[in-house]
Amino acid sequence: MRSQLVLAIVLATMGASRTAAAFCRSTACRGSACTTDERGCPSTGKPLYWSTGCIGYSLQKNLSQNLPQDEARLAIQRAFQAWAEVDCGGGKFSSLTFSPLADVSCNRAEHNENGTNVNVITFKDDDWTYKGVDNNVAKTTVTFDGDTGEIFDADIEVNSATNQISVSDKSAQYDLQSILTHEVGHLIGLAHSEDPSATMFASYETGSTALRSLSDDDIAAVCAAYPPGRAATCSSTPRGGLGDACNVEESSSGCGYATGGAVTPLSLCLLLSTLLSRTLRARRRRCDR
Repeated sequence: MRSQLVLAIVLATMGASRTAAAFCRSTACRGSACTTDERGCPSTGKPLYWSTGCIGYSLQKNLSQNLPQDEARLAIQRAFQAWAEVDCGGGKFSSLTFSPLADVSCNRAEHNENGTNVNVITFKDDDWTYKGVDNNVAKTTVTFDGDTGEIFDADIEVNSATNQISVSDKSAQYDLQSILTHEVGHLIGLAHSEDPSATMFASYETGSTALRSLSDDDIAAVCAAYPPGRAATCSSTPRGGLGDACNVEESSSGCGYATGGAVTPLSLCLLLSTLLSRTLRARRRRCDR
C-alpha cells in the first residue's frame, strides 16, 4: 500500500513558543485511527525511513530566476550535508548520506509507481498553484509504503513566487539553506521537535540562519532513525531509475495526500504546518505544472 505525506512551511504571525522536548519521527499511520503520545509524536504506524544508506537527489534545471545560481546550489548542497554522516558519538556516524544526481526538467512533485523517478528540489517562481496558501514558503511530499514505512520518493518545492527567498549570510530574508535544512529533515522521515533550538522545531524566525546547523536533538533524531552499523546498501538511484521529464499523464501517483495537526508558531515566523494538508486528504488534487 503506497501512501503520501505532505508538509508545508508557511508564513504566520501568531505568538508563543512551545516547551522543549525530544524529537519525533513521522509514521505510516494516516487518518483518524492514529494516536499520539504525551509530546504529540505519532505513536502508531511504522516509522518512515529510507532503506538505502545514500539518497540521490536532483535539482530542477535553472533553479530560480530570483536567486544567483551558484549560491543557491551551494545552499542546497549544505542543507543536505548537514544531515549526512552525523557524528553519533564514540567515533561512530549515522548510516545516511546523500548523492547529488543530474539536473532534471521535471518541476513538480510526483511519484511514478511503474516508471522512473527523481527526488527533486524545485522552485516555483511564477505561480504557486496550491491555491489559498500563497504564504507557503516550501512543501515536501513524501511517498512511502503504508505497511512498512519505507520511503519510495520525496520532493521539495520552494515557493519563490510569493516569498523573498535569500541566500546571503548578511541580509537573510527567508533563508534558503535554513528552510531546506528543515525540509531535508522531513525528506528523511522526521516530524517536528518541540525543542526550540532544533532545526526540526516547527517555526523559523524571519532573517535567522540558525536552522542551518543541527542541534543535539536533531542529531539524536537522525542517529535513532539511521544508526551506525545499520545494514543498508548504498544505492543513490531513485526507485525505478532516474527520470528527467514529468509524467505525461496526470495521475494519483503524482499527487499528494496529507495528514497532521496544527502547531503554535513564533511571532513573524515560518510555520511548518500540516493543517493545510489535512483539508486535502480525502481527495486527489492537481499536480503542479
